[in-house]
Amino acid sequence: MRICIVVDNLDPHAGWGRLALRVAEGFKNNGHEVSFIIEKKPKNIIDKNLIIPLRLSLKNILRLPLTLLLIRSFINDYDVVLCYDVNPNGIILNLANLGQRRKIVIHALATYSLFGHRKPIRNFFMRWAYNRSKRILVVSEFTKREIEKSGFKLKDASIVPVGVDTDYFHPISDKERISSYPFVLSVGALKDRKGYHFTIPAFGLIAKEFPDLKYVIIGDKSIRAYYKIVNDIAEQLNLRDRVVFLDKIKDDDLLRYYNNAKLYIQTSATEPDSIEGFGMVYLEASACGIPTIGAYNTGAEAAIKNNETGILVKHDSKDIADAMRKILTDDSYSKKLGSNGVKWAEKFNWPVVVDMYLENI
Repeated sequence: MRICIVVDNLDPHAGWGRLALRVAEGFKNNGHEVSFIIEKKPKNIIDKNLIIPLRLSLKNILRLPLTLLLIRSFINDYDVVLCYDVNPNGIILNLANLGQRRKIVIHALATYSLFGHRKPIRNFFMRWAYNRSKRILVVSEFTKREIEKSGFKLKDASIVPVGVDTDYFHPISDKERISSYPFVLSVGALKDRKGYHFTIPAFGLIAKEFPDLKYVIIGDKSIRAYYKIVNDIAEQLNLRDRVVFLDKIKDDDLLRYYNNAKLYIQTSATEPDSIEGFGMVYLEASACGIPTIGAYNTGAEAAIKNNETGILVKHDSKDIADAMRKILTDDSYSKKLGSNGVKWAEKFNWPVVVDMYLENI
């Protein structure tokens, strides 16, 4: 089978890029041929003949006809076109496929699969793309629920989660210390959706109880406005020397940060037009054997087994602080969550997830 994957980027350090590359690798391991349509040509080494870089945007109306013609010609040789998410990729690919019979499959992940408020034209084309696609995959029941809040029912949609590389993310028996201090950890770009404006105040509530503990946040700081907001919160709570912001780190160091952390925390925010659909980072942390904390009414509901691999909390500073305190003070409970997490993550190992794809596309 020849499969074309349509995705924003192929950056192995970004969520979408890592997802697309691992799924493509799994397809190839199963004997299928894979190419990509992406927003920008990747810097990482990939056969350039297998990629068509395009400006996938509905806003650029003047360029859109040429883009559609190029895509139409490119996908003509493929059996399946897998699009991450519906807006704009699923819309554009369905437009390019008019009059052709390529099998368009949409995988709805998060924000770019939601219908917008007061955006009737965009919503019209999204509904059209959903209805016209041959198959709809959804990353979690939470994402499906958020899409259907608009009144649009996803008929016959299949749940296909993201995966984790459990060969790479695993407990390290002889843990080389990555820092001179104990810490709790978050991994993800500094943006409103990641919920750092919840976790930093919660950390402030337990800071005096654990005077040596720090909060390490690893993520892109390019959204300067939000970075300033969370920095200001840390300053106001006298936590500036206790909250450590790291931007780019080596892959091996990321593995060590996961393994050295006391717990992983990410209480992502759910907003009308913005959600965290699943949360690959929870699985990466669980695969390394550390407890996780995530929030109800987010994709964390699918990635965390409450009270078994981690704790689900409300978007409330005290509730979040209580969860951190419980893990930090109850060693047997912490070990139970970590041990269960390793087994849980195996259920999302990439070969397992790729089999789900192949069963549903």
